[in-house]
Amino acid sequence: MELTKQLELLKQLCEIDGVSGGEEKVADWLKNHLPEDCKVRTDALGNLICEKKGKQTPKNKQLFSAHMDEVGFIITYIEESGLLRFSSMGGIDTRVVVGKPVRLESGALGVVGAKPIHLQSASDRETVLSYDQLYIDIGAKDAADARKYVQEGDPVHMNTYHQEMLNGFLSARGIDDRGCAYIILEALKQAKAMGCSVGVNAATTVGEETTGRGSHWVGTAIRPDVAIDTDVTFASDYPGVDAKQSGEVKLGCGGVLCNSSIGSRMVNDLMKAVAKEHNIPFQIESYMGRTYTDADNLHVTGTGVVTALLSLPLRYMHCPCEVCHMDDIENCIELLAQFLCRIDEHIDLDPFH
Repeated sequence: MELTKQLELLKQLCEIDGVSGGEEKVADWLKNHLPEDCKVRTDALGNLICEKKGKQTPKNKQLFSAHMDEVGFIITYIEESGLLRFSSMGGIDTRVVVGKPVRLESGALGVVGAKPIHLQSASDRETVLSYDQLYIDIGAKDAADARKYVQEGDPVHMNTYHQEMLNGFLSARGIDDRGCAYIILEALKQAKAMGCSVGVNAATTVGEETTGRGSHWVGTAIRPDVAIDTDVTFASDYPGVDAKQSGEVKLGCGGVLCNSSIGSRMVNDLMKAVAKEHNIPFQIESYMGRTYTDADNLHVTGTGVVTALLSLPLRYMHCPCEVCHMDDIENCIELLAQFLCRIDEHIDLDPFH
């Protein structure tokens, strides 16, 4: 796809409001952009489930998944002054949100406030702020004025937007995990354009950043034989990240396959073989146990699911501005599409059934 059009679609997807628990607008956008041959439904929890029929009935029922929700905040209390107390929806370091613009569900705009550094004591400056030391200022006169625009339990979104950086780098809110929802969307289209006749199930899930409930429902309902979860992973090519913890991962060097105790070596080996055959760059990371993605839930649903994790390298995860590389998105799309066309040739799960 032309890079300009790809950027425009990815920009649209990343900028849709979808804090964990409120993913409906994201699901609606994806519904309108899926290939016409996809049968789409939304379950009671809000997961978007797509069945792409193929001329060839696969030996193994397959699932491609990514989550739709993004990290954000939730209003917990409204002060008499009109200032709003809040907490995080997902893991967000308070150090990256002070002074940042936010947007309420009603559309009202605000900013995250805290005591200015000039007024902090020496001990204050050495301590990471807790959420009870922060507030959101929307300019309300008092609590009654604030309640015209917000109530307890409302989601709050980071009010940041995409930036095209140098050399194919992209900054945006919510690349975790809209970038991977986009990868699945385009992989389905590319597989069709390649003449791939294998059917596949795809799902974009809710709640990954908070409870993981969406992936549990999806895995239980679809009961796939093989699941490929797609999520972001930590790049190690910037200060403060130690490559010795899980592997050397760089932006612009390809998608990342995860060697983990929950990951299928059989599936990973096939993905590596497909990547090498088509000259698709890829990288490797390793985790001893949990990956903290939907893969953790998917692989234990039903009677067990053969699972692998394909990740998009990311800098500044769960910050108002995350950074990825467009080449990695393109390479992940191609790898998933090529893998879909080849999976039945090489993976035989009959001995396990």
